[in-house]
Amino acid sequence: MRRTIFLSLGLMVMLHVGLGVTSCGKNDYDPVTRQPNGEIYGNWKLDGYVNNGTFVRPEGSGMSECFLSLEEDGSFNGRICNWFQGEYTFNRDGEFRVIDCVQTLIWSSDSTLMFMEDQIINIKSFRLENNKLNLYYSDNDYLRYSR
Repeated sequence: MRRTIFLSLGLMVMLHVGLGVTSCGKNDYDPVTRQPNGEIYGNWKLDGYVNNGTFVRPEGSGMSECFLSLEEDGSFNGRICNWFQGEYTFNRDGEFRVIDCVQTLIWSSDSTLMFMEDQIINIKSFRLENNKLNLYYSDNDYLRYSR
């Protein structure tokens, strides 16, 4: 009986320590450790988007005004056709979610810019590559920003 209690307690301690180590091994949303390779925070200029493997860069005066600003407190703001702002979250595994987004509703004659703006709320992941920020709204399609 004594041996059974000792073994049970020993097993419980080992499980507790083991589970504690694995649960602490990765805290995806810890503000100190959530920074992925590179720097996601700051101002980004919209280059265009990739759809079905093809990069599309809209031409026109409106592109020079398109930007995205990601703040460390989880807020963002930017402009494509309209001004938009909201809250986001991301983790080191590349997940990116827009939690809340509001925007002005001014119609634009540029259907490509309107398409890109509509994708902001659909972003589900990101990738940083050589000062480029790719915000994926589907598995292979994304908005491309640069510094």
